[in-house]
Amino acid sequence: MQQQSSEADILEYFKSSGDLYTTETEVLGATIREITAAKGHVTNKAIILHLLAALESSEDVLQQDILRSTLELVVGRTPDDSDI
Repeated sequence: MQQQSSEADILEYFKSSGDLYTTETEVLGATIREITAAKGHVTNKAIILHLLAALESSEDVLQQDILRSTLELVVGRTPDDSDI
């Protein structure tokens, strides 16, 4: 049985990485705050969808790189759905 990573686990992973993911940690924190304000709770799926929407709407190449990096890290830390 695979253990589910929560958004808190993902954020903690980012924070524990030191300066390596400083910008990505800031983006993830802002994403979690925005989702919490809008929906009251956060899921890994909501984080991924929010980052995808931000990536698609951004025209700033640097911001796109940061969003893409954050998204890759979140997806890498999120276990696959066992029922798919």
